[in-house]
Amino acid sequence: MPLNTAAAISNSDTGASADDISLDKDILRSQIRPRRLTARSHRDEHGQQQLADLFAHHILEAVAQRVHSPGTIAAYLPTKSEPPIVQALNALHEQGHRILVPVVRPGRKLAWVHWDPTVEHPLSPMGIPEPEGEEQDTQAFIDADLRLIPALAFDAGGHRLGQGGGYYDRIIPLLSAQQLKEQSIGVVFADEIYEAIPYDQWDAILPVILTEEGVFRTSQQSPM
Repeated sequence: MPLNTAAAISNSDTGASADDISLDKDILRSQIRPRRLTARSHRDEHGQQQLADLFAHHILEAVAQRVHSPGTIAAYLPTKSEPPIVQALNALHEQGHRILVPVVRPGRKLAWVHWDPTVEHPLSPMGIPEPEGEEQDTQAFIDADLRLIPALAFDAGGHRLGQGGGYYDRIIPLLSAQQLKEQSIGVVFADEIYEAIPYDQWDAILPVILTEEGVFRTSQQSPM
């Protein structure tokens, strides 16, 4: 998979200041967000369905390789401009997997709630369904059999650029090396994997990334 070469590369390893890194992250976010919206607006219904089919195919294949009986999948419900993975989540639910999705709570924390696609859920301010029910804490994310993790971008080393809230950067480091390598998958569009992106030392690193083109293994993970 060819990597995007357009990102800024300031990071703590090269001695860049925290302010420079923060600015470069914001610049990259300001480029990716409108690009996603523009791309979505240019896809007709058929194009969007094709994209959903591709993500569903790769997600179902990745889950089948890692979870050999119905288990718990910690995922998320995407906004309209994010990779369309709801079709994949529906299929996983039909296979008997239990799907947990995050809801934002005070203190920049995430709670995890069971998602049932057959139940109508109220919409969040971002316009995505927000399940109601028993809220579980971070341990539910840690204990899941597999995790699908959203992002705006990754680089070849697996460094993750999030939306800026730090929600996942707080909980991904709680995972073991084995959980990261075998049971955690970042999800972005193919052109959002860069040769390098700005990152801080505390930013999460994921060894496995999934796009509409398939699974990309970063330099943090040896090839299969």
